[in-house]
Amino acid sequence: MVKSFFKLESNFKVEYAPATFKKWRSSRTGLQLTLIEQESPMVNGYFAVGTEILNDSGCPHTLEHLVFMGSKKYPYKGLLDILGNLAFSSTNAWTGTDQTVYTLSSAGWEGFKSLLAIYLDHLVHPTIADEACLTEVHHIDGEAKDKGVVYSEMQGIENQSWFIGALEAQRTLYKNSGYKSETGGLTENLRSLKSDTIRKYHADNYRPENLNIIITGSVDEESLLQIMTEFDSELLELPTIPNKRPFVDSAQDSPLTETVIKTVEFPDKDESSSEVLFSWIGPNVNDFIVDQALSILGSYFTSSSVSLFSKKIIEIENPLSSSADFYTDDYIRTGLNFLFSNVPTEKADSFPEKILELIESHCNEKDLDLKRLRDLVEQTKWKFIFDTEKSSESFSSLAITNFLYGEKENSLELFAKDLTEFDTLIKWDIHQWIQVYKKYLIVNKPCIVISKPSNKLNTKLKEDGKKLIDDRKKELGEEGLKKLADNLKQAQEKNDAPIPKSVIEGFKKPDPSNIHFIKTHAIGTGLNKDIDNDLSNEATKKVLEDTPTDFPLYVNIQDIESNFVTIHLLFSSFEIDEELLPFIHPFKTLFSLPVENDDGTLTSYEDVVKQLKRDTVQSAISTGFLGCFDEFINFKLTVKSENYDKAIQWLTKLLFKTKFTKERVSVAIEKLVNSLPDSKRDGPTMQQSLANNHIFTDRSLTKASDQVSNEDFLRGLMSKIEDGKYDEIEKKLEVFRKQLLKLNNLRVLIIGDVNKLDMPVSSWNKFIKASKQTSKVDAVTEIPQSSKVLSEIGEAKSEKAFILTTPGSESSYMGVTTKIPFEFTSSDSFRITLAAEYLQCVEGPFWRGIRGTGLAYGASIYKEVEIGQLSFYIYRGADIEKSYEVGKEIVEGFISGKTPIDEKMLQGAISSVVFNLTNSQSNYFQSAGRNFLDDVLMKRGPNYSHRLLKELSQITAEDLVYIFKKYFGPLFNSSSSSCYIVCHPSKLDSVEKYFAGLGYKTSVEHATVTEGEVLEDGSEEEDTEFDSDEEETDDENL
Repeated sequence: MVKSFFKLESNFKVEYAPATFKKWRSSRTGLQLTLIEQESPMVNGYFAVGTEILNDSGCPHTLEHLVFMGSKKYPYKGLLDILGNLAFSSTNAWTGTDQTVYTLSSAGWEGFKSLLAIYLDHLVHPTIADEACLTEVHHIDGEAKDKGVVYSEMQGIENQSWFIGALEAQRTLYKNSGYKSETGGLTENLRSLKSDTIRKYHADNYRPENLNIIITGSVDEESLLQIMTEFDSELLELPTIPNKRPFVDSAQDSPLTETVIKTVEFPDKDESSSEVLFSWIGPNVNDFIVDQALSILGSYFTSSSVSLFSKKIIEIENPLSSSADFYTDDYIRTGLNFLFSNVPTEKADSFPEKILELIESHCNEKDLDLKRLRDLVEQTKWKFIFDTEKSSESFSSLAITNFLYGEKENSLELFAKDLTEFDTLIKWDIHQWIQVYKKYLIVNKPCIVISKPSNKLNTKLKEDGKKLIDDRKKELGEEGLKKLADNLKQAQEKNDAPIPKSVIEGFKKPDPSNIHFIKTHAIGTGLNKDIDNDLSNEATKKVLEDTPTDFPLYVNIQDIESNFVTIHLLFSSFEIDEELLPFIHPFKTLFSLPVENDDGTLTSYEDVVKQLKRDTVQSAISTGFLGCFDEFINFKLTVKSENYDKAIQWLTKLLFKTKFTKERVSVAIEKLVNSLPDSKRDGPTMQQSLANNHIFTDRSLTKASDQVSNEDFLRGLMSKIEDGKYDEIEKKLEVFRKQLLKLNNLRVLIIGDVNKLDMPVSSWNKFIKASKQTSKVDAVTEIPQSSKVLSEIGEAKSEKAFILTTPGSESSYMGVTTKIPFEFTSSDSFRITLAAEYLQCVEGPFWRGIRGTGLAYGASIYKEVEIGQLSFYIYRGADIEKSYEVGKEIVEGFISGKTPIDEKMLQGAISSVVFNLTNSQSNYFQSAGRNFLDDVLMKRGPNYSHRLLKELSQITAEDLVYIFKKYFGPLFNSSSSSCYIVCHPSKLDSVEKYFAGLGYKTSVEHATVTEGEVLEDGSEEEDTEFDSDEEETDDENL
């Protein structure tokens, strides 16, 4: 028996959530172990390393990737992820400015336990082979192009405005410490980074005392300590002279004593709007009260339409910005940041002075609103409590920050045990707020970075990129390029050397029956005929007894254990006239409008917003439900259980008694128009927009709710207002409201603890009365299926390739679509789910063939049964043509039999689906939403999860080949698929030529902003651009 050197440092129960913290530290090695016990079917691990570096080489980021390429004990690329697939687990990692965190998420303790020691060995003993560095970090391929997984990732972001501005701020504020560095690595540095440099960085930083193993969920503590004791025994002892603690023992940067203003440029054809970032060095992260006070002040300035910046800068005539966001950098001294988007470029240089004047002039007893500050303290507190009930991420974040910067060995309790800082702040008087405000935001000076778009820079980068490749080709010649291609091939062959069967076969696969899904209890009442109620259940009895006779609402209640309740009101958009659908844009202001009182007076929108925030934890208007059924309009409120009746009162006021005033509607429309440049600079948004705009008809809410494709409509509304015709707009908004808000067009979903709800059903009588609907309601309208609003292109899914150029990103994004049946529960549907996972799972065919060779950062395949669509998606592509080609080769290899189905990979794909299924139901609210989605919207039954597991276990290798041939092969045939591609203008010629050569009819569009139109050329004319609007996302492959 190995002796344990782990000493318990902290052991406490959290006062505001059902969770317990325990922390141990090895006296021999300094290794830390933190366990956060919280009931969940998921066990999550966060393995944190403090990573400080004084340059932009990207060493911390490269290790985030190279760790997964094998360890000294397990020298096989992808072993960790292959075993993870078999163990109902998923691995991932992120690199921040001060940390690299490796994650392990498992459906149950059994799978997590089996992987833990193997994963940790990869962290402390990675191989970091030259061949791995070549493929994962950077290489030049046989066509003289720069490739590599890390390189591709950074190439996709380093020319974006937010990246350039934030890096300049870091370099200005933090001249003496690692906070100045771009730990992701700049592409020019990644091109010259050596393997030995990475190895040395690992040796210097991945030390036991600089590693904290944080684990959350339902865990066998004795088993955990045994695994960790054995792992600890293999590590080096603490050195006699203590190593430097990253950042804590480094030179510290003091706050600025003078304001510094910098101007930087980012590439873009449209030069109309800029970004401005204000950054301060704030208080020590261990000063919890002041730190929290400044977060509250940040919300005071930016949160909601009644915030200071909204009222003075954004929601005004001729706005100076479309949005203001506050965020913190959780360093040893908290970084405070305000980011202003879409600042008119001609006003950007004078913008800083206006903001500084506004901040300074507001710091007094008369203007600073103490009541609102106290409201924000309460809102922030309850939002945090709600988040801890739903997820372990808030707790793990606290544990990571404590590990990096905690002042004492037992300081974790100060970070997590209670929320006394909120209790203190709620009692602060105005003088205490002013003191902190003045000290950190006025006396303390900011760095201000103005990021301006430059068409000249855009052209230069395009020319420089072409010249770099041309010069390389001349310098290397055919022989040199062939040598590079051969070197890459040899590296790939070595990386992809087969893992011995004995290694995988010796791994014990967990039993899926040991995974315990969270169960919720569904109750249907009123017009709800979808639920077969359990009349013996006490909660059901309470609901049915409280239901009035002939109750005219469809109500679905998901009974769970919680201190909160969430209400969704789902209305079908099919009841709205097609021509009115674009009015969804101003209609979404419903939660920030004045309310008309019974006596005819108006409660101002400011008071409405303040009171709504005071009474709720969350409020939102969105389209769709859990990433599906986007033709629904979804009104959502979350409140403490004791505020259930208040939530219904609020929904009654907001839906039926709000007033569409000229002022508020004008502000909403102008904000949307002013935010267009940001949307058009974002590759993924534009790719989804491009696809949706062609796939759906004008009858679709998905298409109507996109601000880019409706730019002309929005500008037309602005013109009407300017011409004194606002009355016309208001009338149409009221017709929109009347058509939408009919009782027979509503599905009410309530997620909460029925025992904590007074009058769960009859409380809705006031809502019903306010609707003023007199006709009898016997049934609810049909579920609005997106399949009913498909365009001809969306129906056919063939022959077309739509290409949109946007200079905002160097990377390319592509979706290729083909037909599948509109069936949620057919045998083929289950097989498609597994076939997709087989292709896209970590270390699966797409991972190795596309991501692993540096062609793209991500390649996936997913189904959308609601619109009968299967999609192949490339994310941050470095070579979109080659990515398509390799995807095609992989699928056709399985169809022809050239590539056999690997039985272990098949089992891994099944486990991966099980993991995704469990992860999508990791808390009561997720499980309840999933239950409603399965049972009511998709009609696949309340026990769908169990049925899916059963079906998966019966699928054979032959079934997969059949599915690949029937559905996946057509993805790569122009006669049976359509393509939607977003690329940089410099790549247009090669992309268009390639896809035209495959037989697609190409259509080219160029993202423009200032003229409000799309410039076109190509074989077909198609008018469009647009983006999607989803409140939440769900794994549609399940």
